[in-house]
Amino acid sequence: MSGLWDQIRDDLRSRACADDEHGECPHYASIGGGINPRRLRLEFGAGLCPCSCHSSCPATPAGKRITVPFKVWRESCTCPGADAERCRRDEAGLDDPPDFDELTEAAQNRSRARREAFEVTRARSAGKSREEIREMYVAELRARGLKVPGDPVLDAVADRITGNPLPAIRLAGEGLARMGKAFYRLSRLFR
Repeated sequence: MSGLWDQIRDDLRSRACADDEHGECPHYASIGGGINPRRLRLEFGAGLCPCSCHSSCPATPAGKRITVPFKVWRESCTCPGADAERCRRDEAGLDDPPDFDELTEAAQNRSRARREAFEVTRARSAGKSREEIREMYVAELRARGLKVPGDPVLDAVADRITGNPLPAIRLAGEGLARMGKAFYRLSRLFR
C-alpha cells in the first residue's frame, strides 16, 4: 500500500517541481478531495504539491492528507510561487472554492431560517385560509432571503400548518423513492 501511496504523491507533484524549478512552484497543484472516513462526508480543498521543498510551508497538510482548505493555502502559503499563483487566480476572476465547513454552515442556516418561517406562519395562521397561509409563508421565506419552493411543497406546508401532515409525508416518501432509484442506477454503473 505504501508503494501505491508514493505513486499517488508523485503524480500530484506540480509541474514546476516535476521540472526541478522549485523556486517557481506555487505549492497549489489542483483541487482535490474525497471521503473523510472519520466524519463520513465528502471534503474538498486545495491539492498541494507533496514535494519536500514545501516542508517549511505552514500550509503543508498533515499525515497522508494531500489537501488543505483552500482558504488555508491562500492565506498562509509562503512558497515562492504562491504569490504569483494567487495574482493569476485573481486576475482570471477565479473564485476560491468554498470550504466544506462553510457549505455545511450555510445549509444549517438556511434550514434554521425555513423552520423559523414555518413557525412564524403557523403562529399567525389562526382563522386564515389555506391560500392566505401560503402567501404568509412565501412572505416569511422572502423576508429571510430564502428560495421559494414549488407549488407542491407550498401546498404541503399549508396543509401541515392547518393540521394535515399527509401531503408532507407523501412528498418526503416520493423524495426517498427518487433517492433510492438514483442510488440503484449509480450502483449499476459500478458492476
